[in-house]
Amino acid sequence: MALRVLLLTCLSYLSTAVSAAEPGIQLQLNPVIYQRHITRMGKQGFAATDLSVYPGQRSERFAVLGIKQTESKDWKAYHGLDEKQLDIRLKQQATEGYHPLVISGYEKRGEPRFAIILTKSAAADSILKHSLPGNQLQSTLKSLKEEGYAPCQLDGYTVNDQAFHAGVWKKQNDSVWEATCQVPLNQFQKTFDDYTTKGFRLVDLCGFVENGTVIYHALWSKATGPEWICYYHLSPDEFQKTNQKQLSEEFQLTSLDAYSLDNQPFFAGIWEKVEPEKRVELPLWKSPDAIPMTGLDQKELASLDQSIKDFMMLHNPPGVAVAVSYRGRLVYARGFGYADKETEELVQPDSQFRIASISKPITAVGIMKLVEQGKLKLDSRVFDILKQYRRSLSQKEVDPRLKDITVQQLLNHTAGWDREESFDPMFRSITFAKQVEKPAPAEIDDIIRIMLKHPLDSKPGERYAYSNFGYCLLGRVIEEVSGQTYEDYIQQTICKPLHMNETQLGKTLLEDRSEKEVKYHSNLRGSSVFAANLRKQVPSPYGAWYLEAMDSHGGWISSAPDLLRFATAFDVPDRSPILKAPTISLMLERPPGLAGFDEQGQPKDAYYACGWMVRPIDTAGNSNQWHAGSLDGTSTLLVRRLDRINWAILFNSRHGIDEKRLSSLIDAPMHTWINRIERWPAKDQFKQN
Repeated sequence: MALRVLLLTCLSYLSTAVSAAEPGIQLQLNPVIYQRHITRMGKQGFAATDLSVYPGQRSERFAVLGIKQTESKDWKAYHGLDEKQLDIRLKQQATEGYHPLVISGYEKRGEPRFAIILTKSAAADSILKHSLPGNQLQSTLKSLKEEGYAPCQLDGYTVNDQAFHAGVWKKQNDSVWEATCQVPLNQFQKTFDDYTTKGFRLVDLCGFVENGTVIYHALWSKATGPEWICYYHLSPDEFQKTNQKQLSEEFQLTSLDAYSLDNQPFFAGIWEKVEPEKRVELPLWKSPDAIPMTGLDQKELASLDQSIKDFMMLHNPPGVAVAVSYRGRLVYARGFGYADKETEELVQPDSQFRIASISKPITAVGIMKLVEQGKLKLDSRVFDILKQYRRSLSQKEVDPRLKDITVQQLLNHTAGWDREESFDPMFRSITFAKQVEKPAPAEIDDIIRIMLKHPLDSKPGERYAYSNFGYCLLGRVIEEVSGQTYEDYIQQTICKPLHMNETQLGKTLLEDRSEKEVKYHSNLRGSSVFAANLRKQVPSPYGAWYLEAMDSHGGWISSAPDLLRFATAFDVPDRSPILKAPTISLMLERPPGLAGFDEQGQPKDAYYACGWMVRPIDTAGNSNQWHAGSLDGTSTLLVRRLDRINWAILFNSRHGIDEKRLSSLIDAPMHTWINRIERWPAKDQFKQN
């Protein structure tokens, strides 16, 4: 049994009182009683919204969910259909405007049978697929996704001990979704933790039994919605008690599934918080003139002020700090909006923000300094340096390729870890702590030791795959080679020489917020990773993941002017205060193989060098460089241009319209706004800070 809750509301609510209405739930109906129940539901004003058919001791059993209708909606339910009858029924009902909502497959006398629920709608935007073997399920998910369809329900069932799959797809509107299919019961908790940590909500869960093992299909969505809870693998009695408890807490069952293991029925369900009457949240900003600004007012850059405020009107972030340097001078440093929208504390030009993955260029420069000093080589094997893990690497089950990973490959994200194929270990604080039998959250050393037991996703050096864990290891390389803590080394080598006084490692919890640090705003809630309130619901930026373990890949906080002190340090390589010109050139060099070239051997338009994304501008080696950062409540961007105009943009929220990251949304417009400026101020604000 498992419990998880995520709050994903993005609406404000009226104060009208509401309560959860008890749904019509039946868990163990035989076919005859099921038909009678369906008829009675219609007469009593209920609509069948979910069903699941599973093996019983004498015949198939039906679990069905019905919701009381506030207004009349047409729906129909059929069962006992063979494959041919199912296809005929679907075509016939489509001519009458009925389209599939749910399908459940089952075995009857060695043949497949199906039960379905149809609803009447004007748009024929649903597709139903059935009788899919496992490999066809994956290819169907992929092909329909390419056609713009998202699965809204999946089903697994067995016929003559062979597994088959079915599902209903609907036309999507740019929704972000993922399907995790054929996950064994004993692995589902890890899958659950991984996806909820990444901000997904569970929208459908299907269980079935194959070769005596419980298997799950799960559908995940990034769409916002009410707070939700999932329980799975419950006995009938546990399920009924759970449902009554959730009703008392204003949660209503929205998804139901059933399966049979060793002739015993088990159930899974998703409950959602009953919402008061909704109204769309009014924009935070009523007009551009209502957006407060701090920092030096300069008439030459009034157009940039206005463009940023127009952007805020469109995307509604609480606050943003923006700084621009021109030929080494800080010519623009302004705060817009609120550092904390509840208290209306203003963003200041030097407010501190979590910079997330902009931490990577800082770590990369720290590595390059060790290379320049002759203390480290880029082709050094990482685990020859990190000697404390040699015993772990000597175990038989360890992937032998781990020993071949080099510092260069970590810098270029070519070491062989791919979070898209496996997972991101930096967001598994609870699971990893449990594996090492320590209180959560897992610390850096715990994460590394566990990851040494996992095989790589590809051969080191073979291809590019963005890896937070790779940069976590680079932080440990810095510590081993320098003999200092990672933070002390970066402060001494980079921050102090560049006068980056507002740059330091951040903390996870709100009560540990730095004096100048903004508050992070997010609609997401997640399970706490801290032992003191483990798995309790907390605002996602403040405890749903562990920032302290992200130091060298995403743990720094900084101000926009400080980031420009860092960026401008490389404007004139021969005069850089922290790296020599040849080292800077090496840092920005194109990586070999598929990381820097396409499959035809042609240079890619942009590539990831050592801590920087690089876009070559000409054949002489000139380029633009940048890096973005993103965490719940944070979106950041640092850009270095060939013309020595650099900028840093820091938001204290993550998404704008269409759930797109603010750093991505502002990237191209900022280039346009900068190019429109005809005259730059002569004043250098670096010299007054």
